[in-house]
Amino acid sequence: MVPCFRAMNLTACLSCGKKAPAMKDTFAQFVRLGIIILALSVVLYWVDSAWFASRRLPSCVQAELPEGRMCLETVRAKYGDKVVWVDARSESDFEINHLMFNDNRMFPIRPGARMQEQVDAAAERLFRAGEQGECILVFCTNSCTSSEDVAKELRSLDFGAPVYVLEGGWDVLKDAGMVNFL
Repeated sequence: MVPCFRAMNLTACLSCGKKAPAMKDTFAQFVRLGIIILALSVVLYWVDSAWFASRRLPSCVQAELPEGRMCLETVRAKYGDKVVWVDARSESDFEINHLMFNDNRMFPIRPGARMQEQVDAAAERLFRAGEQGECILVFCTNSCTSSEDVAKELRSLDFGAPVYVLEGGWDVLKDAGMVNFL
């Protein structure tokens, strides 16, 4: 049963004499509850970052990768901005969002019937990458294997630039803040 003092906006029930909680007590309870929730949030954040975050998002260790694959941190340290990017994701993923650079440093090349046509369109720039000491970095989504196929094809064409597959692919680029969402 709802206390009648709430329904009638009184400080005490006229029939039973029960007193309504004082506004000051209600506010104090609210503040206490807020402090408890805040403290619990801080503790849970600390526990998550101390024990779980490192296992949830494994960091890339270059020494543990097979030849031909590179961590983004290693690419940045070794080549800086001297990278030609090759997006091997599906055409639909590319249309939704892709890397955008002011200069001519990103090409969509994916396995399939149009691969040779896409390589031909990028060939001049890929040859220039070798002359300018740049690397060619191929990526796709973390679960796809098309970047391996594209990298193998580009290596066989010998553009004069080293060809690597980005470990972690598109997800690493998003996490690094390199993706501008369209």
